[in-house]
Amino acid sequence: MNIYPSNHLPDRKVFINNGKEYLWFSGTDYLGMGHHKEFRSYLEEGIAQYGTHYGSSRNNSLRLTIYEEAEIALADYAGAPMALTTSSGMWAGQLLVKELPQIISSVLQTDDFSLPKIHYHYAPGVHPALWGPSYKSTQTNWESWAEKTISKIQESRHDDVHVILSDSVGSPFVESFDFSIFKKLPFYRQIFLVADDSHGFGVLGKNGNGVYQALSAIQQVKLVVVSSLNKALGIPGGVILADENIVATIRKSPFFAGASPTVPAYIYALKKLLETNAYPMSHERLMNNIGEIATTLSKTNLFVHKEDYPVFCSLDGSLFSFLEENGILTSCFSYPQPTDLPVTRLVIGAIHQKEDLDRLAEVCMKF
Repeated sequence: MNIYPSNHLPDRKVFINNGKEYLWFSGTDYLGMGHHKEFRSYLEEGIAQYGTHYGSSRNNSLRLTIYEEAEIALADYAGAPMALTTSSGMWAGQLLVKELPQIISSVLQTDDFSLPKIHYHYAPGVHPALWGPSYKSTQTNWESWAEKTISKIQESRHDDVHVILSDSVGSPFVESFDFSIFKKLPFYRQIFLVADDSHGFGVLGKNGNGVYQALSAIQQVKLVVVSSLNKALGIPGGVILADENIVATIRKSPFFAGASPTVPAYIYALKKLLETNAYPMSHERLMNNIGEIATTLSKTNLFVHKEDYPVFCSLDGSLFSFLEENGILTSCFSYPQPTDLPVTRLVIGAIHQKEDLDRLAEVCMKF
């Protein structure tokens, strides 16, 4: 794998330390927030008011109200009952996984000694943020796994608890998952559905509000969504979206109390961006850009693609080199484990202009 060192944050273009310049079609800055002028302005306001960091516990006797204010706005944007921010998306997932037995105990109103047996069902390719002690990789496809999981739950004891864990959309190799299959689950059972929406929040759903509202239609499950805020939304932090009982249980956790929160200046900027509808406006530009080029890229038969989604993937390693030779840089590396097949992952962003998209289409058609 070639490495391309840079001292510049990419936008439409990226400057490499050897002096070369490329059009940049990769990363996860789907909404182009890395160079968003209003975002920078709000961040400066936040630093002026809150300083550059906050190393205290969220459960300290002194509480910065900006966290709760932003979380109310974030929950409203996502269509969720409540939101709880964390220092990263990875920690949002791992914190939830650590606290699941306590959450289940709280929901069932029981103690640890009488807690029923908990079964964890991990989807193929689920992000490490949701890996727990019982995690085992699954090699089958997602739909077959989901059908098998439903059968296991139907055949299990009625007082057992089941936790289904899956990404909302496949990454780095993009895959679309039809969660409506879980409407086949039996009613009146204790089933939790945990979805990592890190590559969907800000992109999927109405105005980019993610998958929470859509998944809440599955009435057989108690829903929890975790997500990075550091991808589409541009905030170095994470979030847990759930009902009041689950959020209250997590807030009592020593793993929440003992972890420093996201820098308050960024939380201030998040609140302002939500108030001014900056994300829906950037989402509209993103959807327009996808519509501009999706048909052309599909005609090349080079990519696996999900409708209305900004990522186009290929396992053809020569494609990455050809794009690089023609002034376009994307990504091609093994993830999340070094033994995984490298994926050429081409990403369309809200920041791209028509001339960028035309050049990308021209080079892909030439290949």
